[in-house]
Amino acid sequence: MNDRQENRAAWQKIATFIVAVMVLNCVAVYALQGSHLPPRLKFTIIMWGPALCAVAVKLLFERRLSGLGQSLGLTRGGGRWLFVALLLPLAYALPVYLFAWIRAFGGFAPSRWSAAIPYIAAPGGVVSSLALLLTIGLLDKLSRALGEEIGWRGFLVPECLKVMPFARAGLFSGAIWALWHVPGILYAGYNAGDIPLGYQLACFFVMVIASGVFFAWLRVASNSVWPCALLHAAHNLFIQSIFDQATVNGPNTLYVTGEFGAGLALTAAATALIVLAIRRREEPNPV
Repeated sequence: MNDRQENRAAWQKIATFIVAVMVLNCVAVYALQGSHLPPRLKFTIIMWGPALCAVAVKLLFERRLSGLGQSLGLTRGGGRWLFVALLLPLAYALPVYLFAWIRAFGGFAPSRWSAAIPYIAAPGGVVSSLALLLTIGLLDKLSRALGEEIGWRGFLVPECLKVMPFARAGLFSGAIWALWHVPGILYAGYNAGDIPLGYQLACFFVMVIASGVFFAWLRVASNSVWPCALLHAAHNLFIQSIFDQATVNGPNTLYVTGEFGAGLALTAAATALIVLAIRRREEPNPV
């Protein structure tokens, strides 16, 4: 197969995956709207949609099961990149919340952590609650994040890298990832409530598209999808279950904090620029 044929095949896979994952997500969000399933189970079903579509597209175009896990990045552990993945959300999220707490955009109430612990009765203490969130809570988030990451970084990023440079692949995959969330934002209650929807979408899209760059960086650097899944899980844990949970919202808090605030949009964009600078420095100079 020549380069032109390989590019065409990659674009066919990308287009098929995008159509499949968007349609399946719309159907899932619509079908689950009126169901009485627990919210955690609803999100699990939705978040495993990208993995299902990735496997289906692989089988449709390649017609073989052998090597499927390896091609999706599931057979490698990720090594030291797992530690990078675990700590990276702290680097771009903690400054946003410290700013909000110090500048009195919102109060700090860590006693509320006990309400975010999945599946088990709240233990009551702040330290024990945080410990359970960082263990059981992280595994709970990982069980769902892996479903998305098999699709976005296991399948989509490697296919994009066949037809476009790294920066464009990261931004493009991030844009698809952001668009995929829109039905959930509009119809499944995944939003910041009463602040203007246009503001929420703008901040969320900047954050997710920028995040696509450093998620792609982890995928390429580790040759594994596991660091990406751990980063996704750690992001959801630190922001949704730890920082958001401990923040008492004032009138303007949600304009700054959370996945729909300006703070994470700015820090995610800054992180993406740092990653792109690192990538440029690592690339060999032309002779």
